[in-house]
Amino acid sequence: MQQLKTLTNEQLVKIWAKYIKEPMPNLRKSLLIRYITWYKQAYENKINPKHFFRRLAQAQKNLEQDTINRPQEKTFPEGACFVRSYKGIQYKVEVVSNSYLYNGQTYKSLSAIAREITGKQWNGKVFFGVKNDK
Repeated sequence: MQQLKTLTNEQLVKIWAKYIKEPMPNLRKSLLIRYITWYKQAYENKINPKHFFRRLAQAQKNLEQDTINRPQEKTFPEGACFVRSYKGIQYKVEVVSNSYLYNGQTYKSLSAIAREITGKQWNGKVFFGVKNDK
């Protein structure tokens, strides 16, 4: 890449034509060098850029589809309470507007509260005995 920085625009156009085989866009020299470097590496590693970008687009589409089809995490109604005894002490947690209220503080997850109570990493739903309906 350092060698490309010293080339003239005419030399870059020739290299662009060799590796990319498309009209060169009007971009800053630093960005052109990055494009040329990537395409040159693809060429040297026998990677077809069109095939690569097609597979990349398909992977993105699959990821978006997975996100759409993924079941939403079960949320609890506001005002619901969880009570748990741990080492002889009873702990109470209340659900408040997409968070949990425990000991005067709000937490984003039951796991954070379980960690606060026990000092250890816990799955909050397991700690509080919440069943997952499948």
